[in-house]
Amino acid sequence: MSNDVQQQIQLPLRKAIQIAWKNLRVRWWRSLLVTSGIILALAFLAYVLCSDALSRSVANHASPALRQSLNKAGVTLVADDPGARVQTRWMVGLALLVSFVGILNAMLMSVTERFAEIGTMKCLGALDSFIIKLFMLESVFQGLSGTAVGIAAGVLLALGEGLLTYGFATIRMAPGGEFLRIVGICLLAGTALTIAGALYPAWRAAKMQPVDAMRTEV
Repeated sequence: MSNDVQQQIQLPLRKAIQIAWKNLRVRWWRSLLVTSGIILALAFLAYVLCSDALSRSVANHASPALRQSLNKAGVTLVADDPGARVQTRWMVGLALLVSFVGILNAMLMSVTERFAEIGTMKCLGALDSFIIKLFMLESVFQGLSGTAVGIAAGVLLALGEGLLTYGFATIRMAPGGEFLRIVGICLLAGTALTIAGALYPAWRAAKMQPVDAMRTEV
């Protein structure tokens, strides 16, 4: 067994990154499908959290004149609404769950489409750890890019809605520190979401027998 392991190929991380990036470029539409799900989920998450933080900041710092103007327009300022916050958490959780299932399904389909490729790599001596590393790198690339775009879209949507609802005072009362905290939370959530969604597909690809993979027709 030790002799077999010694004969297997152990490629450096740099090579794994190059292969993962090339695979994403070749499978552009599949990658775009996964990334789109991440973008939508993270945009929704960032939008909901930023909108909530912005509305609470305006409620706490709005001038009497602004309050009167908003009341005339039918806008009610509430510093903290427990019912609304619970509903927001449920909506965010549902969006993240749907996104996770979508990522998991897309990654499993990617593994299925690449049976022959995985079998060829394993026949050439690729370690199970290299196969896992390859799929995880692809997932991280998609996760980071989708998360960044989603967060930017969500923050901009929240600010745009704030400008339409509260006027230009939104810029002055926007909680910058809170927004940075939300961006950090969303970044961690998006990265964790894509990694979690790729774990099982990567493990399945790594445990595939080379002979079975080579003779499978998709």
